[in-house]
Amino acid sequence: MQKTLKRVIGASVVVVSGIVLAGCGKTSSGVQQTATIMEQADISSLDSTMITDVGALETVNNSEEGLYRMKNSTTVTPGIAKAIVKPTNGQTVYTFKLRKNLKWSNGDALTANDFVYSWRRAVNPTSKVADAYMFLPIKNAKQIENGKMSVNKLGIQAVNKTTFKVTLSEPTPYFKYLVASVPFLPQDQKVVEKYGSGYGTSSQKAVYDGPFTVQNWSTSSVTWTLKKNPNYWDKQNVKLKTVKFQVAKSPETALSLYQSGKLDNIVLAGQQAAQEKNNKGYLSYASGETDYLAYNYRSKAMRNENIRKAISLTINRKSLTQDVLKNGSKVPYGLAPEDISKNPATGKDFAKDSSVKQSVAYNPTLAKKYWAKGLKQLGVKKLDLKLVCYDVDAFKNSAEYVQAQAKKYLSGCNINIDVQPKVQAITTMQKKRGYDIGFTNWIASYPDLNEFFQLLNTNNVNNAGNYSNKQYDSVYERANGTDATSLQKRYDDFKKANQIAMKDQAIAALNQGQIARLNRPNLKGVSYAAAQGISLKNAYRTK
Repeated sequence: MQKTLKRVIGASVVVVSGIVLAGCGKTSSGVQQTATIMEQADISSLDSTMITDVGALETVNNSEEGLYRMKNSTTVTPGIAKAIVKPTNGQTVYTFKLRKNLKWSNGDALTANDFVYSWRRAVNPTSKVADAYMFLPIKNAKQIENGKMSVNKLGIQAVNKTTFKVTLSEPTPYFKYLVASVPFLPQDQKVVEKYGSGYGTSSQKAVYDGPFTVQNWSTSSVTWTLKKNPNYWDKQNVKLKTVKFQVAKSPETALSLYQSGKLDNIVLAGQQAAQEKNNKGYLSYASGETDYLAYNYRSKAMRNENIRKAISLTINRKSLTQDVLKNGSKVPYGLAPEDISKNPATGKDFAKDSSVKQSVAYNPTLAKKYWAKGLKQLGVKKLDLKLVCYDVDAFKNSAEYVQAQAKKYLSGCNINIDVQPKVQAITTMQKKRGYDIGFTNWIASYPDLNEFFQLLNTNNVNNAGNYSNKQYDSVYERANGTDATSLQKRYDDFKKANQIAMKDQAIAALNQGQIARLNRPNLKGVSYAAAQGISLKNAYRTK
């Protein structure tokens, strides 16, 4: 399920291998340093603590900066912190040294207190922040979010104006990615309190510390502009003077605008990706997404392992991705997509290294055998199953493909598709009632395996199928507990967890997502981080 409805299908990603469009970083004399970028939907806010939509993430990530930045989708680089910090005290204490003389776009000094204010605001239960859960690794965050402790007890401290200290409740290997994400950005308390509930509702009611400032935006805007921020600490490396964002909800309209030179960077949808694959500006990168069938274990039929395996074995993932989706998505290996993690010892990608071949195989002959065995165990001759999915074209098309394949090969299998609005479908799956199979997905917010394996942990709110396995839970807890400080042991734990779940056919992974774009060939230096979309700090124009 998409985290708190944050990620819009095909809009961006959440976190995997990034791409940087080649270039030396120099500008060509006489070239106007401007760019026009497609946004797929209106954006809701510029309040970094509150935003939940990808479009806003892209704008905020280009106008704000935290302790770290995502260099690409798996690597962090120092932002307004001087260096990448090595944790102390059993890997639970991070002491960040900020750059000197940092300023907000309004001239206010930016200090360690701006992080204290922002992070306390995020975990305060009265703020009702959708991403508050991301702060849970910090000492006392859980008790604060449950209303049992004051926000002043959060494990953070402004030691002085340029020193910010964070204490975690336990070692958290992915913490470096969290502090590079939007919810962990600093905020100017004076400005936030000046505008109150109106903060971030227009570009004038916000303040910026990143490469650009936002101009001419309000919640009704379909275009807005980024302008180079003269107060940004690294302004000498920002080449673009202005960037125009333009909402283009129709993929056909976006492509037409690109072809006529009115947009420089667009996201391609479905068939467009296949048609434009040979275009010089075409690029595709992993979105950190897995689409999958969640079998509802409260359904008697779905508790039968043979039934689950039979359905999965009728699905030709290669045909699904190439002939149905046609959007660059790839055949999956298991729960986690590629480019999330690699074996510390061998460098092999986790997805391939931990795969259980039969869990994503296409074998109708074997499927029929499992199906017959499952029906016999259930004492029935046919099954009518309800499949719930979001009202998203890619989901509906995939669900119809699954339905057709099951009907073709499994005698007596009737899969009835119930298309629901996204909010309703997610609520249905969270309640674990009213369906046999849930068609859902997950897009990582940061490049760590825990993002995917929490999905199958017993009683996790995002465990759409209510899967429960004591051995799985034990290995999962070890990865986040006793083995958290050992890269290899933690990796091996997640590898074992994947193999346990895939041998169980806990879910049926259908595809791993890709984002396909067209980028004007003379717009260089654009980079992409899966969780944060497009980054323009180092972008520039050539002739």
